[in-house]
Formats: sequence, structure tokens, C-alpha cells
Amino acid sequence: MQYFNLAKENYSKYGLSVVQLIQIGKFYELWHEPDTPSRQQAYSQAELLVESSRRSRPLEVTPPIEQVASLLDMRITSPGKRSLLQMGFPVYSLTTHLSTLLDKGWTVIVIDELVTGKSGPKQRAVSQVYSPSCNLEDGSELAYVLSIYFSQEDLMGIALFSAMNGHSIMFPVSW
Repeated sequence: MQYFNLAKENYSKYGLSVVQLIQIGKFYELWHEPDTPSRQQAYSQAELLVESSRRSRPLEVTPPIEQVASLLDMRITSPGKRSLLQMGFPVYSLTTHLSTLLDKGWTVIVIDELVTGKSGPKQRAVSQVYSPSCNLEDGSELAYVLSIYFSQEDLMGIALFSAMNGHSIMFPVSW
């Protein structure tokens, strides 16, 4: 299954504090196979064994899907006859949920459907990777710094600078 193949690759690339969201139609979904121990769970269990000598009782490992469902106040469902667990939310609410997940230290990988124009199975690819240090401001519009200079000789200069892309524009004006 594409989701779990990408998950394996992404855990090795980005670490184990990863939430992987895959676009299915107009929703982003997070999946988990309870009967299959993931690399994430194995790592957590190994850490718990190291720390177990300091604990009075053993701790259980909570799968990421349960942690995310708790953070976002969502339900986990089990569709069909497989033991697959899933949760999801509409595509339009991604930004809202991203900030919550990033604030709690998760790295979020977004996998979007590719528009191919072909019928058959949908192609998907990683479109964005957000880490806790990401700036979620809307980057569709560049922010410019405006500087205006007035001289005593009827000259004026206007300069625009964008720190996002390093472009600057200067206009000398005289009257």
C-alpha cells in the first residue's frame, strides 16, 4: 500500500516524530495498522526499555494516530473488514491542524494527489514537509519593505525590498 511504503521511507528520512497525511479525494487521512509493529513503535519501545529501570510500572506505546486524534479531538475509525485504523479531515482545514501538530513537535508530511488526466489509480507524491520550526504564513504574496527618501533639491527616491526573494527595486523621482 502506497501510504505505508512512503511512511517507511519518510521515517528514515525525517525521523520518528512524523505524521504523514495522504490526500484521498477532498480529505487528508492518517492510517495505522494495529497488528503490524511500525519502526516508530519499535523505537519507542526500545527507549522505554532503557528507561524502565527508573520506572515503577511499564508504559505502553501510544501509536501516532491515537496521539494525533487526541490532539485534534477527532475520532479514529476502522473501515471495512481489515484491521486498518484511519482518521481524517477536509483538505481546507489543513492549515488549522498543521499549527496544532507543529506546536506539539511533530513533523508533518503532506502527500497530495497528482493531476495526471489518466483514469485508474491516483498517483500521489510528497508535496510539503513541515517541521516544528516552519513559518506557516501565506507565502503566495511577497512582503516588501518600502523606503522613501526626500531630499531638499526636489528629489525623491522610492525603494522596495523583498527579504523573501532578495529582489529590490528603486525609483528616482524628481519634480
